[in-house]
Amino acid sequence: MHRDAYKAYLYERNLKTSRKASSYLRALDLLEQMLKREAYSFSDCRDIWSVQSVERLQALYEFVLTEAKLGSKTPWYISGSSSYLEKGHCSAALMSLQEFLVESHYQQEQLETFESHTGDESELAPKLERKLNYPKWLLDGLNPKEGKDVVRSVKTRLDQRTFSDIVFKNYNSTCCVTGLDIPTVNRASHIVGWADPQGKKIRLDPRNGLCLSATYDAAFDRHLISLDDDYRVIISKEIKEHYSSESVQTYFISKEGDAITLPQSYLPQKAYLEFHRKKGNF
Repeated sequence: MHRDAYKAYLYERNLKTSRKASSYLRALDLLEQMLKREAYSFSDCRDIWSVQSVERLQALYEFVLTEAKLGSKTPWYISGSSSYLEKGHCSAALMSLQEFLVESHYQQEQLETFESHTGDESELAPKLERKLNYPKWLLDGLNPKEGKDVVRSVKTRLDQRTFSDIVFKNYNSTCCVTGLDIPTVNRASHIVGWADPQGKKIRLDPRNGLCLSATYDAAFDRHLISLDDDYRVIISKEIKEHYSSESVQTYFISKEGDAITLPQSYLPQKAYLEFHRKKGNF
């Protein structure tokens, strides 16, 4: 359901604790009631959660601003809830909903590209890399530099989420070392790090990802474990020489030489693994 997806989006952006999430959801639910009472020229927006056009939501946003000025004289006046309209909660929620649609459309296109790709696996990453077309009106009030920074930040967040979704799908949400299949404790690990200059062109490459449970993700990120060219776990000398507890033996030393569970496609690229090993002490 569109509403559930938007709710999840708000919570992912840490708006739950600020009460904005519940405020935005309530404002949009009330706006639906207002439109059902008097739709004006927006009968297609009576089900606000089915609207997929950002341009249409922007037109509604502009109309809401004018209607809010009428106070109790508007047909949209709902006793006890009018403040959502008058104080700008409905308009703010519409702007937020537009941002959600822009971002969800962007990521959906990426995921569809991944799902439909049938060519050489090395050709996928460039296809996933695309421009984020953020409508100008969503950046109003910002200077050009700030606007570019916002778009860049949003694109980075979306690309990281897309990469995570693709890796999880590729590995069936299962840690390739332990077989743990609880998605909430697993991570999409980059082999060549996202921030590493060498990884700029391969950030979205599924072959640059592993699905690892949180402990192994942390160890892999810090180059305390890696994989050899036969996809077997190797342990850094740093662990072997400085840690000897029973838990280290259980979680790390005992795993050395174990082959990971490989996906059916987009196997870890060996050149990326070699780069990762060189970052550690193996």
